[in-house]
Amino acid sequence: MEFLIGTIVGCIITGLAMILNTHFNAKIAREKEQREYKRIYADRDISELENMYVEALHSLDKLIRGQGRASETELEKFYRLEIQLRLKSNATIIKSFQELRSEIVNMAQNIPPLPEEFIPQFEQDYDREARLRREKKAKQKRDKEAEQYIGNLYLMHRELLGHMENHLAEKKSLAFEQTKIIKT
Repeated sequence: MEFLIGTIVGCIITGLAMILNTHFNAKIAREKEQREYKRIYADRDISELENMYVEALHSLDKLIRGQGRASETELEKFYRLEIQLRLKSNATIIKSFQELRSEIVNMAQNIPPLPEEFIPQFEQDYDREARLRREKKAKQKRDKEAEQYIGNLYLMHRELLGHMENHLAEKKSLAFEQTKIIKT
């Protein structure tokens, strides 16, 4: 009788151990899978944010090099990027971006405009040379006056880049903390 009771108790203990082992293994597997999903989504979000920052910095650089002038398509893309920044970025980056944009607008308004380009259908060589000289002289004057703004604009651009790098580092650190395995 004692043998039978011992066997039954042993079977119950073994069965409970197997059930607990299966339960905890399944729980660990679920947690590992959840961490992997979090890591994948965090990597994707960080990559999208990084690409958006690259596009914003590139657009700002093009505006600086173009002395505030851009095509309608480029300006629309720029404004779309600004909206995305407002949605996905932090207040420091948004403020720095807006300050840089304002300074670019200030530069574009304060330097002399380029003359309207009108090319007559029938133009004599002398008229063409005179028109090209006027355009070159106006462009040189514009470039010279823009030089006093360009240095400060690129300093602001580098400052914005630093804010963006810090924000990405924070996001990566947070993602790492959320997905690392906690050992007890």
